[in-house]
Amino acid sequence: WSWAEWGGIAAALIVGVLAGGAGVSGLQDQPQLAAMSGGTLLAQGELADALTTQLAGAGAQDAPVKIGVSFEAKDGGYCRSFMMGAAAGLACRNGTEWKVPVMAQAVKGAAGEYRQAGSVMPPMILDAIDERITGQTLDAKAEEAARAREWKR
Repeated sequence: WSWAEWGGIAAALIVGVLAGGAGVSGLQDQPQLAAMSGGTLLAQGELADALTTQLAGAGAQDAPVKIGVSFEAKDGGYCRSFMMGAAAGLACRNGTEWKVPVMAQAVKGAAGEYRQAGSVMPPMILDAIDERITGQTLDAKAEEAARAREWKR
């Protein structure tokens, strides 16, 4: 088995878990992710649009995608955490595309419980951020500047 085949299996499992969690009827409401050759998930549709244009914490309360934190990655690109429905993930910019290396089921809080945006992220996503981040998360001004440069450094 090659790494590409193992990657494809992993991507299929992630998509299957997310699809099962969302339910068949909820799939049409979810932003689309596509599995590409080699098993790499790429953001498309509403998810890609939100990652490209939406500032962290600026989305409407009922927005399908909510952006968590944005940061400069050790590889020289930008990464952003996000929540969509019952899923949470991390997307990193690669040229003109957002690769999604990590997704997990979002952590649910008690009804009406106040929680900071970062606290609902699953530990798997937080660990992925810690592995990739260089420096601090972007503040609003730095995030606007990165967006203006089309997330290129």
